[in-house]
Formats: sequence, C-alpha cells, structure tokens
Amino acid sequence: MIALVTTQAARGHDHDLEILTAALDAADQKWQIVNWDDASIDWTQFSIAVLRSTWDYYARLDDFVTWVDRVSAQTQLQNPAEIVRWNVDKRYLQELSANGIPVMKTTFVSQSSDITQELIAQDVIIKPVVSAGSNNTARHRKDALAARAQLDHILASGGVAMVQPYSPTIDVVGETGLVYLGGKFSHAFGKDAVFGDAEQVHNGVHVQEVITARVATPSEHLLGDTVVKFLMNKFGVTPLYARIDMVTNIDGVPEIMEVELTEPSLYLHLDAGSPERAATALANAAIAARR
Repeated sequence: MIALVTTQAARGHDHDLEILTAALDAADQKWQIVNWDDASIDWTQFSIAVLRSTWDYYARLDDFVTWVDRVSAQTQLQNPAEIVRWNVDKRYLQELSANGIPVMKTTFVSQSSDITQELIAQDVIIKPVVSAGSNNTARHRKDALAARAQLDHILASGGVAMVQPYSPTIDVVGETGLVYLGGKFSHAFGKDAVFGDAEQVHNGVHVQEVITARVATPSEHLLGDTVVKFLMNKFGVTPLYARIDMVTNIDGVPEIMEVELTEPSLYLHLDAGSPERAATALANAAIAARR
C-alpha cells in the first residue's frame, strides 16, 4: 500500500490528491491518505510513504525532521530523508550556485551585521530560509524600515532570512515551474506574480496563486535537467518527484528561484498525461521497495 502523506490543515486544499488517487485506482494500486503527525499510524504497513502536502512542516521543523527519520526506519520515504533534510532549508541555493547552476541573486542574513542599508533600500522579497506556501514572506518596495523590521523579527525568532531583489520580469512573464516524475520531465506551468499589484488571498495554508499550463523554453528545459542531474549525482538516487521553479532575468536567462523536493504542488490538472505518469512513478517505487 502507498501512503500519501498530508496534514490536517491541508485537507481540502491539496487538489493533486484527488487526481492522483484516481490515477492510482486506475493503475490498481492501493493507497491511503494519512496525516504525518498521526501517532496512531503503523508506517510499516506501507511499501512507500510519499510526502504530498505536509504544508505545516516549516512551523514545526524539529518535530517534522524527527518524524522523517523515524518513519524512514519503518518504510521507504519518498523523497528520501537525506533529500528532505537538505531541501527544507533554502540555503541549498548556495550549493547550487557553487556548482555553476544559475540562481537568483540571494543574500542570506544570519546576524544583524549582515544587514546593510544598500540591501534593504531595494525592492526586495524577504522570507525565512525555512518557509512554505509564501507564508512569512513579504515584498518591500524600497521600504527600508519595514524590511529591517521583518529581518529583525526573523533573527529574533532564531531563524535565518533570505533577501532577493524583486525581478521586474516576474510582473511580465511570471515564474515557470518544471515538474519531474521519476527523474523525467513531465510538464510545465506558469505562475503569475504572487507579490505584484494584485491583493494577496490566503486560504489558511498558503497564498492562493494563479497557475496555468505553460510550454517551457529550451533554456528552461536545460536548466531543469541540469538541476535533476545535480541531485542524482549528489544523493545517488533519483528523486521520485521534483518541482523546479525559475524566473527569467532581465538578460533573458532563466535562474533558479526554488527547488521543491519535499511537499510541492504538482498541478496535475494542467497536463492530461501527468496523472498517469505520477501514478506510474509511485507504483514503480512501491514495487522496487517490496523487492
């Protein structure tokens, strides 16, 4: 049986689950949707446990990482614990950049002395390095006082912040996300500017977004494939699922914004063949785990 792992607050909001479970039914695969923090669950009954919408992990990181390690000893977690631990802290962007992968300009702030007037006087996006669903994320349009206040708040809570200049191209073309299943490209999507001029709407677990189908450009495909190859070389395994989010800079070059390997929405409704591809990837992983 396959565990599709979520959290109570995400139930009714993870629209991939309904699509994925129907595809698993069609593939004659047994499944169960479970909350990650449900102490009554016997994880040994599952061949694999697939993280789907554990969207509260950022607020309970220590508990979540402890659970990841514990469950990994009882069943096969997907993605594996080593990948998850690396991915929940966005300082992984530094490693991508150090390996020659284009990444959005990002400044990490771990202490007050890292904060300069030049940094906070720009049009910037600020968020903690451990975050999800645009929670605790804000845009400051050359408002140094507000930017400083948010950075001080993150530092005071024991966190590390990241500061990224707001890219004007996002207002024109948005973001592009590439979804990989079983290490192979599945489909792409476009995301309108989350922090543009439109008012944000929060559904209780994440900021609501305008998502549409998109055909990725050759340069976006190349960047996505490069990241997947890096992950395979680093961890020695192919991630069961990966979502690679990128933006195009003012020079027309795509750059990584985030690499989602823990609990990404996959937007399976945007591509007719993606539910079957997702179910096949999960079924293959479950079969391999039983061997």
